[in-house]
Amino acid sequence: MLKKILSLSIITNLTESIIDNIFRHKVIPKFGSILYCDLAFGIIEHSGIYVGNNSVVHLNKYSEIEKVSLSDFIQGALAITIYVSSSNGKAIGSKKVGNFALSQVGKKTKYNVLLRNCHQFSSSCITGNLDNNDLLLSLLKITARKKLGVNEWRALAQ
Repeated sequence: MLKKILSLSIITNLTESIIDNIFRHKVIPKFGSILYCDLAFGIIEHSGIYVGNNSVVHLNKYSEIEKVSLSDFIQGALAITIYVSSSNGKAIGSKKVGNFALSQVGKKTKYNVLLRNCHQFSSSCITGNLDNNDLLLSLLKITARKKLGVNEWRALAQ
């Protein structure tokens, strides 16, 4: 049963990624855009904050908040697509979000995939609250919708 669920998830994720990259308008992220990618075909995701010059600030698995290139952001992932916070076909970013992310670079925190993760860090850049409860991508998306007006996620134009 688990094998069937995983197979369906992989097929669905691959199909969505193909549609997003071929048929839908892609966007260039703005400073302070929220980015995410799939780590395992839609089963696990990774998120961070775009800070310009093809760079992303994220919480890595070693508990470090670091600034990395877009290619390093998805390194080791099965990601096909990086998604960008958007509204009505245009990238949404925030100077406040980007500046908060940059202010955290070099800091260490406890990392736990379930209890303190990249989505919580990304959400903290939106809210300023490092101890928020946005531990899932779906919760980060809700915060981005409420605080930034994000109503869709578009593939990154490269």
